[in-house]
Amino acid sequence: MTLDSKKPKDAQAIAGLTLNVAPCIIFSRSSANVPPDYKPSNHQLSFFRLHLILTKVPYIPLSCRYSSARLYSRRGVKPRPSGVTEPEASLNSPFSALFESGDDECDESYNGGNYHRSDGATSSSDSPAWFLQAEHWVIHYHEDRPSPPPYVRSSAVRQYILCVKKWLQQWVECGHCPMIHKSLFADTKLPSCLQDAYAALAVYSFKNDKNEDFVMQHIEDKANSLLEEHSAHQDLLIDPFVPECSLTTVQHLARVLSLIIYQFIRLFDGNIRHRAQAEKYIPLLKSWTCQLWSSVNIDVTVQNTFGGDYLVTQENADATVKLWRTWLLMESVRRAWKVSAYMRCIYYVFRDGTAPCEGTIDFTARRGLWDATSAPVWRRLLEQKDPLFAVPFASSWLLDATTPKDIDVFGLATMSISVDSDKLDSWIANSSDMHLEGLLMAT
Repeated sequence: MTLDSKKPKDAQAIAGLTLNVAPCIIFSRSSANVPPDYKPSNHQLSFFRLHLILTKVPYIPLSCRYSSARLYSRRGVKPRPSGVTEPEASLNSPFSALFESGDDECDESYNGGNYHRSDGATSSSDSPAWFLQAEHWVIHYHEDRPSPPPYVRSSAVRQYILCVKKWLQQWVECGHCPMIHKSLFADTKLPSCLQDAYAALAVYSFKNDKNEDFVMQHIEDKANSLLEEHSAHQDLLIDPFVPECSLTTVQHLARVLSLIIYQFIRLFDGNIRHRAQAEKYIPLLKSWTCQLWSSVNIDVTVQNTFGGDYLVTQENADATVKLWRTWLLMESVRRAWKVSAYMRCIYYVFRDGTAPCEGTIDFTARRGLWDATSAPVWRRLLEQKDPLFAVPFASSWLLDATTPKDIDVFGLATMSISVDSDKLDSWIANSSDMHLEGLLMAT
């Protein structure tokens, strides 16, 4: 596709861009005929993003071949070139500050963040950060794997629902949980739809036999308000890949999280009437989730093509803060996608005994990264150890290279319904006296 010369000047400012973009493939400057030194403004990038949406470049999940090998193997720390000081090395790219370590003793296997993949490719600080690389933005389907699916006990599936319930309660009490990070909306304030969802959760936490009707009516009204707010886009029920140009990725994320909350309450509360109502909107949740994934893929495409601070709203922050903010958004999208997909699958399994494959995506398993209280803390964790970025279906290397204390609770919950239950129990028993349920519900 091409940008028409009749488009506004902002479009022409993208340097007469000619794009050969396959769905879900993140292109490069060279494939887009963009001069290496070209630096469009954020306004121009936003216009370019809108162009991608209006020309209806859909996100179509790609298949993926799985490997039992871990994604990243370690190499020893390489000394810096002589004459290059640590501050100078940090200026090589906006990602360098994260992936340069000044302490060789912190982890003898650490290689400065240049993770060497098992296929021989190296991800260096001159490349996009690991969470922005194209290979980590595909949806993997079990049908692509020759081996049978893992055996997952029904108790583990029920435990996952209890985990999500606990996370939502934790969000109400602390403003932070494995699903919703407290700093996600620090620069923009909590969107109104999530404010309503928060209030609905708070009311729901006090539900009892005497006030049940009032509480559930409140939940219903808030859910209907969310749906009415986006009523102009109800045709999305027909085509889940229809783009919605009026929403940013953050806005997509906010409404998906809000609908997840209402759907979770109504599907798993036990109220027959509200469950029946919620069932009607399962396709809508899938549609909104698909559009969220499509939106973030476009953002990553623009970011990887032009660089700069396109994904960051805090203009005066340093490089570490900007990268941390970007990672928070990317990881929040991943977690919302996973909870949305797993919740739908689990409900269908409970109701029908089977469910269609929704696929799965990569996740960040390293304990501490999500709960880091600031960008410097997050950076230090990355300087010491790799992020343990894994595909759930191909995470057997995690069982060989880590212990449960290395994996955060969201990662453990993901593994509990995607890794063979017996293997997971053996892995836990080798290094802990606790059972899986105890690890998942531990504060």
